[in-house]
Amino acid sequence: MQIMVCLASVYGVWTIRDRKWYFEVDKTRGGRMFYLQDDCKHEELVEMVVNDYMLQVNGELLELSYPLPAAMMEKLPTDSPPMYVTNDRQVGSLVELCKEHVVRLCVSTRVGMGRNYNEPIHECVQEEKSEEVDKEDTWKKNSVMKAGMITSLMIADDVDNPDDIDADYSKYGKVKDEEEGEESLSFRERLRRGVWNGGNGGFTGTWCDTILVNHSYASKEALLSELRLTAVMARFAFKVYKSTTDLFVAKCVVNGCAWKLRAAVKNEPDCFWVTKYVKGHTCSIMDRVAHRRRATPRYIGQLFVERTGLIDGIVPRQIADSMRIMFGLNLTYTTSYRALKFAQVFVRGTPEDGYANLPSYLRRLKQANPGTITHLLCDEEDRFKYCFVALAASTAGFQYLKRVIVVDGTHLTGKYGGTLLVACGQDANFQVFPLAYGVVDAETNESWGWFFDKLQTCFSPHPMVIVSDRALSIENACVNVLPWVTRGICYYHLQQNIIKTYGGKELMYLVKGAAYAHTLAEYNRCMDSLRAAHPDLAAYMELADPNDVLNIYII
Repeated sequence: MQIMVCLASVYGVWTIRDRKWYFEVDKTRGGRMFYLQDDCKHEELVEMVVNDYMLQVNGELLELSYPLPAAMMEKLPTDSPPMYVTNDRQVGSLVELCKEHVVRLCVSTRVGMGRNYNEPIHECVQEEKSEEVDKEDTWKKNSVMKAGMITSLMIADDVDNPDDIDADYSKYGKVKDEEEGEESLSFRERLRRGVWNGGNGGFTGTWCDTILVNHSYASKEALLSELRLTAVMARFAFKVYKSTTDLFVAKCVVNGCAWKLRAAVKNEPDCFWVTKYVKGHTCSIMDRVAHRRRATPRYIGQLFVERTGLIDGIVPRQIADSMRIMFGLNLTYTTSYRALKFAQVFVRGTPEDGYANLPSYLRRLKQANPGTITHLLCDEEDRFKYCFVALAASTAGFQYLKRVIVVDGTHLTGKYGGTLLVACGQDANFQVFPLAYGVVDAETNESWGWFFDKLQTCFSPHPMVIVSDRALSIENACVNVLPWVTRGICYYHLQQNIIKTYGGKELMYLVKGAAYAHTLAEYNRCMDSLRAAHPDLAAYMELADPNDVLNIYII
């Protein structure tokens, strides 16, 4: 049989005077009486204090403490501090002490580092089973990986991880102060300011129940989303008592509790109006804690998208930051990672749905953009193989550009992998002008040949230059499909290969001089100097076929 102990509490602040501790009571708060069982947990005690004192200020640290009885203080130094209740073991000690002595619980809050009393610990976020196995990477490792992923994929060719030591190509065509203000803001700062999703006031991290009678919601799903957030933040669970096309009723999961919400459709179809909302709970804290549900990664992902409207470029750390800033939720890396995956599915759908809808999407794309060229190739089992897209605006604008096309491929990191092939030009402002895209299985002779075959239907067969890396599959495709074009090797890729293979960073000015030579005499002068300084490097340059590398032969 469990024994209940009586515990009186007051609210205030601890002070020390003359080497003695005193608790200054806030008389405006009054006192509270709690009855604790032997197996009372720290979280249950915190719930009682927060609810009974109606503490709503988020961002502060809740402190539960008590002074030792006078009989014990006689044997201790006078400056002995109060005892703080910080975990289940300390709650057990408090209960045992209350069985023999009269103890007063002291409640106070302060701004400081530590766990927020409104912030659930890791166990308050329920993990969902996922078919995808993720690793327990650290935040730092994940951030570095994500930051470097795009760069490494874009230039993955002959070089593993090359660095641009010659020029910053990204600055070409950059208008001064273009979006400089937004780009300089960190994710957390932009989140607080409410830059995204039409926010104009930012997020303060303080949550309050916004469900009110006569408030309307655009749909039943919007009402449910707000109700789920309320349940997570107020730490209770609800059950749907009735749900039809024009009526929604929810009750507290604890039988007999007065909490209830009723919403109905009035004038506008699908628009639900709150007609009744009993905000207070009449059930006990312990029953509510025992039945409350956890915030799953699926719901966290949906909540993130609804509140921020973001998904592209988001990493798990940013999911955790946003949940902590907006709602005070503390997430582990695994939970944040799974929440991100669910958020991506929530916005984009599954990869299977995407491939299934691809024919319809290409058809609608051609209808909305007359002149757009699309091709979809399936294998003998009617499964996706290749895809090609060239927008009408791109093909029309190319006639005003230099007839130089740069092609490259990069790996796709989705569920089914593959390779993205890209063809682009450069406009008069030195900016990238996209021309065509292709999705294939890998960079092979067959895939590049198919891509070039579709690409040549977009432009007239006038003299043209195609610039690429030294991949043999691109060279073979040019010879077999586009024999009338002049092929050039990208100097950037050539430079990185030379640095990696020969370490000739100090001789790159000669390589660049030869590559950018506009006269035969200038080219021969640079090559003679290079042969004298580094014969192997000069042989590599000559092996690379000057017709493909040098301006003097291309112009």
